[in-house]
Amino acid sequence: MHEGPESSQNYPDIRTSRIVEAVKNYIGILKLFSKNVRLYLIGSFLMGINFQVFLLLLNLYLKDAGFVESEIGLVGSTRAMGMTMIAIPAAFLLNRLRLKPILIASVTLFALFSFLIISTLDYNLILSFSFLSGVSFVFYRVASGPFFMRNSTRKERTHIFSFSFGMMILAGMAGSLGAGKMTVWIEQITGDLILGYQYTLYTGIFLSLLALIPFMFLKAKAPTPKEKQVPFSFKMIKARSKFYSKMFSVTFLMGMGAGLVIPFLNLYFKSRFESTPDDIGLYYFFVQCAMLVGSLSAPEFARKFGLVNTVVYAQLLSIPFFLMMSYTYLLPVAVVAFVLRGGLVNSGWPIVSNLSMELSDKNEQALVNALMMIAWTSSWMVSSAVGGTLIEKYGFTFTMNITICLYVVSSVAFNFFFRNTEKKDESGNWVILSENKS
Repeated sequence: MHEGPESSQNYPDIRTSRIVEAVKNYIGILKLFSKNVRLYLIGSFLMGINFQVFLLLLNLYLKDAGFVESEIGLVGSTRAMGMTMIAIPAAFLLNRLRLKPILIASVTLFALFSFLIISTLDYNLILSFSFLSGVSFVFYRVASGPFFMRNSTRKERTHIFSFSFGMMILAGMAGSLGAGKMTVWIEQITGDLILGYQYTLYTGIFLSLLALIPFMFLKAKAPTPKEKQVPFSFKMIKARSKFYSKMFSVTFLMGMGAGLVIPFLNLYFKSRFESTPDDIGLYYFFVQCAMLVGSLSAPEFARKFGLVNTVVYAQLLSIPFFLMMSYTYLLPVAVVAFVLRGGLVNSGWPIVSNLSMELSDKNEQALVNALMMIAWTSSWMVSSAVGGTLIEKYGFTFTMNITICLYVVSSVAFNFFFRNTEKKDESGNWVILSENKS
């Protein structure tokens, strides 16, 4: 008679033990990370703080300095142009040279050109330095995927990609919360909001230079003769063109949608709700918290649902919140939707990176990473310029709805292209089908 109630009372204990076991397994896998991976993650964290400070403040700084949305969009577009133009040459160099000096040069030059962007109000110089900052930053970005693949095993690899994304989010949390408060604090002292923006952006640049310390301690091996081979040939392009075109097209569609609106969300809160830099920094802090939860839980969802399904579900579930943002004029609704949308849609990005590397042969991983970056940056090169013009002429609601349509199309395309690339094995684990790499 009492068996049912007693069993139900044990359910919380069972759930708790499962959670504890899952946490132990997660920590156990983190311990498998190599020293090189840990050093790279520390450097990424410091680079990420600067990245987030610029993401939060640069558009606001340019707006208050007198530039309009179409001009601000073009600044982002030229940075994306620089990244697009150099991505393939960067893949060649990364296959043929030691990683450490490339990373050190990339970090140093990126900091220099970022400094120069903030040190002038000449629009043509801002565009030029923005382009050069994109050129210098691309080497750091292209290196990450192949680096993680070379310094990991299959067991911890998905966790490395997710943890890397999580580290960038932690950096974003620090950058968002600190940058907004620091800007307001400096404005209160100096009475000059522009100086508040500039000094805060300079601080972010200084922190990015500290990434040189862990990168100098990397012990990356020299490329093997096989890795020094040209990363692609006409024969390989023909054989792998279908895979390349699939990865390129879905990434391009995602980037087109994101580039129309995402770079301008700080201006969205400033113009629609008259939020201060401090307030906007707090909103970005909350969204980074949601993104951290999403990225760290992504491996568990991928283990349960598969890599492809996790990406598709996360992106589609984010769309209702994007709709709320586009139509609401109530600040609490906009902030909640902003946070939930960001947490959902960004949880899929480390999974996309992981899937692209798993489906690539070792000698083409740098190339595939570069192709995905080209797809993303070339789409932003177009869409951020177009997005700034659309927002200036038609407002945020119209532009956000275009983004939503592109997100739906990209999700459907991703599912159609890659739904048959993995399946469950006898143990119930999702595995990549080997024929997809041939």
